[in-house]
Amino acid sequence: MIQFTCEHCGRRLRVADACAGKHGRCPQCRQVVQVPPVEAAPQASSKELPPPAVSPPLASPRDEDLLDLPLKPPDTGSPAPADAPLGSDTQEVVEDAPARFTDPLVYPANADGLVQIGVVALGLGVFQLLGPVLGRFVPLYGGVLVLTGEIIMLGYAIFYAHYCIYDSSRGGRRAATISLAHTPDLGDVVWQLLLLVAGGAICLWPAALYRGVAGRADVWFWVLGATGAFFLPMSLLMVTLFQGIDALNPVLITRSILVTLPAYVALLGELGLLAAAFLVIRWWMGQIRLPHVLATAAYLYLLLMGSHLLGRFYWRRKEKLGWGL
Repeated sequence: MIQFTCEHCGRRLRVADACAGKHGRCPQCRQVVQVPPVEAAPQASSKELPPPAVSPPLASPRDEDLLDLPLKPPDTGSPAPADAPLGSDTQEVVEDAPARFTDPLVYPANADGLVQIGVVALGLGVFQLLGPVLGRFVPLYGGVLVLTGEIIMLGYAIFYAHYCIYDSSRGGRRAATISLAHTPDLGDVVWQLLLLVAGGAICLWPAALYRGVAGRADVWFWVLGATGAFFLPMSLLMVTLFQGIDALNPVLITRSILVTLPAYVALLGELGLLAAAFLVIRWWMGQIRLPHVLATAAYLYLLLMGSHLLGRFYWRRKEKLGWGL
């Protein structure tokens, strides 16, 4: 195996020896990189018989491979040239590993995911502890400072969840790495919050409008709310991958659901299980008074699992969706 680092974003990459010298795009920053050559092995002495010719191993689907490197030779039998530039006849071939039931469960359980969860959970815990202290010494601005800090931490959590959706939509199987080149500024955090609000508003505004006009939560309110919840995952997926509010086209959202209806219903069931787990954790926290930091970490873990489910849904059905991403 060849292990090297992307010169643009610093992500550690691993590909098979057969990919030496080829060009591809880093799965994180999408910049063009070249796989370094394999270190030359010592030459055998003239008295030794040469080893039998063995074809070099092909890249494994489980490798953290470059997305533009072919994982198997073309059907014509002639391998692609080692230095084939991007945009030539070398086609991006992605051979996905079989899905496992435990994939979403272990998705956040790598170093990157656990660090992000820990930072956000501890940050929110610190602001919660600082609330009474700042309220005593800075009565006018203490609450504002604490609220601002909590919004920033929650905004960063949403930004990272959006990034995990994007990474999973490109085939990522574990929580994504945020390098220095992708560290968000305040504008990125605010933009992701606006996208989240817009994605939810386009689905839930009929129920909210009915509640505001009728002033009651009757059967029609719940029917409108359930209908909005049905469209919500696809809406959030589209607004995340397109990174624009203009992607919230009701016609395109409806069409995307119809062409993937059985899989989309299964996705709703999986997300429903995560929502049920969220409610169980809230109830459990009230019964045994679970520390706030641990409860927040559990909520964030569920959030990253849901992000992976959304991104993986697009990854496996991008041909049917036909979004051109």
